[in-house]
Amino acid sequence: MKRRVVVAGGAAIVAAAAGVGVGVLRTRRPDAGQQAALDVWAMSFDTLDGAKLVMARLHGRPLLLNFWATWCGPCATEMPLLDTFAASPEAARWSVLALAVDDADAVRRFVRERSLHLPVALAGITGLDLSRGLGNSAGALPYTVVFNAAGQPRERRLGALDASLLRRWIDPLRS
Repeated sequence: MKRRVVVAGGAAIVAAAAGVGVGVLRTRRPDAGQQAALDVWAMSFDTLDGAKLVMARLHGRPLLLNFWATWCGPCATEMPLLDTFAASPEAARWSVLALAVDDADAVRRFVRERSLHLPVALAGITGLDLSRGLGNSAGALPYTVVFNAAGQPRERRLGALDASLLRRWIDPLRS
């Protein structure tokens, strides 16, 4: 019994020290989400036709960046909505990118079967790391980040989007 108390007390001390250490490290380094947001513009991704999509080319306009996968049910549900949004007059001054955290062949098949026309690029598993850096602490999909024209993240959403949320997001960021 006494040994259990000593072991439990030692574990509590180690956990507390680790918590303090993490807190100190966070105050000494830039916010991970802010750093990832800056890094987004230096990245490039393969498109479905094998070209390179250079994120820097999207800078200067609001960007809706959606992380998704073919095996994700809510992702499949929201893709037609994103496709419609990307083609709408409201989105004419926006960039929209569906960044697939998935296998290229599965994504090509998914896009073809659903006749989607929105821009799609392939991030593979590194897309999950990028989404985490942009605030997706759960690492779940779908995850959407809206950047303003200056390239700063302004909105984040874990879970499927709906039309009313898209309208709320685009109105203040139109210019």
